[in-house]
Amino acid sequence: MPEFLTTIDLVLLVCAAAMTLWLDAAQRRIDRQVAKALPVSDQATLPSIRRLEAGSRWPLFFRLIDYKPGIDYAFQPAYVVFAGAIAAAAILYANSLLQFSNVYGYLAAAIVGLLMVRGLFGWQRRRLANQLFRQLPDTIQLVTSTVRSGLPVTEAFRTIAREMPQPTAGQFAVVCTEVSLGRPPEEAIEAIYRRTQVTEYGIFAVTLAVQLKSGGNLTETLQTLGDTVRQRVALAARAKALAGEVIFSSRALSVSPVIVGGLLYLINPQTVDLLIYDPTGNRLLAYAAASVIIGSLVIRWMVRRETEL
Repeated sequence: MPEFLTTIDLVLLVCAAAMTLWLDAAQRRIDRQVAKALPVSDQATLPSIRRLEAGSRWPLFFRLIDYKPGIDYAFQPAYVVFAGAIAAAAILYANSLLQFSNVYGYLAAAIVGLLMVRGLFGWQRRRLANQLFRQLPDTIQLVTSTVRSGLPVTEAFRTIAREMPQPTAGQFAVVCTEVSLGRPPEEAIEAIYRRTQVTEYGIFAVTLAVQLKSGGNLTETLQTLGDTVRQRVALAARAKALAGEVIFSSRALSVSPVIVGGLLYLINPQTVDLLIYDPTGNRLLAYAAASVIIGSLVIRWMVRRETEL
């Protein structure tokens, strides 16, 4: 009976993941049709009204899975949900082999699936923030050069949307769209900070707001801001380089049990057979794998927290 229930759960998870992918494919077809109808707009860089409305309807759910509708993620949300379903199915399958209580199995599957979804969304958001942070000095330099040549700030934003690489170009395409609809430039830049939580964009927005409203030499202020951000980028790269030894040590410690276990199995398989064929050995192996994974995640969290600027 427990194996039958586990099989039903796996089938339901796979069906849910397949339905999610089918709905995502349907949405992609609609997006392609809209792109053909509106060829002047780059749909990948424009804010999605549908997503923003959905975010207002489901704030608690999106906060639970760490999803922000205003961000253009590298992986579609459907694929992230599918990865979470696969992780939950793997936990249920392992529980059917280890013969733990079904209550613990379902609880562990739900926790692992949720952590997988949150981790993938958080990883994509941190990756986007890091790319924007590294490209920000060149962005400010381009704004400074454009303003110094006598052109308005909005023209600098259009140049960034055309010339800069992604994801900065996509974010400033959204800024250009908002400015063309009547939003002040400093508020459009502040919206980038709210979406991505890159602190330097908040400073950039405050600088623009003060200079545009009170007057003064905007180029000198932007030049100073660009130099400060460039120093922060160099400092962040140095901190990451100094933390490289700790990161390598954590990865070596995580991989070493697998390597040592494989060598022991090649030398004397009887010493490892207990972990593979005996139920008690399976549980010990599961505890060991969970301990290694949790330890690796804790080390990564500590390193990321200590190297943040």
